[in-house]
Amino acid sequence: ALTSGGPGGSAWLPSNFMYEYTFKRNEMAVGSASAIIMLMTISAIIVPYLYSELKEKAR
Repeated sequence: ALTSGGPGGSAWLPSNFMYEYTFKRNEMAVGSASAIIMLMTISAIIVPYLYSELKEKAR
């Protein structure tokens, strides 16, 4: 994040990609699509984890 993508864009994170396209390049469609993909990916990991944790605590 501090090097603006590193040499040749090798260190770009998905959040940097989304910010770059949404606000600097003014490509709202690409930025919002990448944000939705990040949301779905993180939700696919978090929801099963929370389900298993809350299921165990209910016992």
